[in-house]
Amino acid sequence: MRPLLAILAASTLACGATRAAGQSSTSGTAVPVAARASRPTGQSAAVDSVSRRGQPWISKRDMFLASAFVLGATVAVINDASWDSRMQAPSLQRNGTLHSLAGGASSLGSGGPLVFTTGLLAGGRLFGSDRVADAGLHSTEAILLSAAATSLLKGVIGRARPYVPSSDPNESGPDADVFRFGRGFGADYSSFPSGHTTVAFTTASALTRELFDAHSQARWVVGPLLYGGATAVGLSRMYKNKHWASDVMAGAALGTFIGGKLVAYKHTHGSNRLERFLVPNVGASPTGSFALSWSLTPPR
Repeated sequence: MRPLLAILAASTLACGATRAAGQSSTSGTAVPVAARASRPTGQSAAVDSVSRRGQPWISKRDMFLASAFVLGATVAVINDASWDSRMQAPSLQRNGTLHSLAGGASSLGSGGPLVFTTGLLAGGRLFGSDRVADAGLHSTEAILLSAAATSLLKGVIGRARPYVPSSDPNESGPDADVFRFGRGFGADYSSFPSGHTTVAFTTASALTRELFDAHSQARWVVGPLLYGGATAVGLSRMYKNKHWASDVMAGAALGTFIGGKLVAYKHTHGSNRLERFLVPNVGASPTGSFALSWSLTPPR
């Protein structure tokens, strides 16, 4: 239960910090509703975007959240070996229900998020919803960025996974302190951080931030569900003996910050030429079938 409580605590703080960030983005520098109503539609998003640019990139809430993650990771590092042995207890590993749940949760941190966010992008384009399309685009960008960052960190740090036997003859089981720097581009020494957890928390953070900006009333339901699902992904990776608890905590921190910060940046700087060049327009052709089209104007 201790790893579950640690990750859940960090997830709750992440959700709360995102909610607070969403609330703060609409206060202080927000444009009055009457002024928005009198503004031409084409100018509204641009002016609202500019009105939020004066906010600090790293806020006090970010520092508080980072401190919570550092504390959680420190506790996890100290208890990595004991928590892993508890997760691999025969009574838990023989439980068929837990095996099924862990397998399903683990899939939420692999290809599932990317399929979902690209589906949002395509659906928003198809049905003419710029907000849904933007949410899909920004979340997809955040996932790709976090995946690249995680792969690089894994390769450089080269931490042994829990299933790798210790090379120390005095150690009876796996060693959480084995690092092979620069050798993490293979499977056995790519434990830190957890890629599945990073992607899951990136998706939760990005979509939650998009949701707070669009439909703040839904935050009490969707936000906890997204972060709860991401937490389940992290726990499943520990249960399947693929990661240490500190790997999962680091992935949660990395994903939370990348997802939230990328969306915040996109909302204050708008789309760029590269996005307009790469993102397809989805619509119906004159014959009634679906059609994809790209802008052929390259970015400059």
